[in-house]
Amino acid sequence: MKIIVVFTLLAASLPIALMTAMPQQEEKKSDQSEQQDEKKSDRIIIDALDENAISRRDFMRTKLMYAQNILEGLNTHDFTLIEQAIKDIEMVTEGEQWVTIDNEVYQGLVQDFKKSVARLKEAARSENIDATALRFYDMSNRCIDCHKHLETAQYDL
Repeated sequence: MKIIVVFTLLAASLPIALMTAMPQQEEKKSDQSEQQDEKKSDRIIIDALDENAISRRDFMRTKLMYAQNILEGLNTHDFTLIEQAIKDIEMVTEGEQWVTIDNEVYQGLVQDFKKSVARLKEAARSENIDATALRFYDMSNRCIDCHKHLETAQYDL
């Protein structure tokens, strides 16, 4: 008799448990969809920007956003996201807005950055998370080196 009562209670509670779990699953799907839509809209906005019309600050913020995407990819082991962000960085660094200072030191720092991006791309292709993280660190240091130089050189920008 106890077995039948327990089974009846379990059977009766199953639909309630399923109903409470379903909104959470839908909520998770909704959150994932929103995140994907957010990323797509960011790409559309950035892709639609005319390089010559945006300020240097906006340009650097765009590059920073792509670097953040790499960091997200590293933390989630999403090499597709990492490789796309690398392509985006390559795209913006090839534009007119990128090399704007006619100075050997600055141009050398730009070349160092581009080489670090190439090494990062190679590491990401191997899907080795440790190597990719190390190359991301290297790329980030090249950014810092350049920004330190810009602060001390005090170019008339």
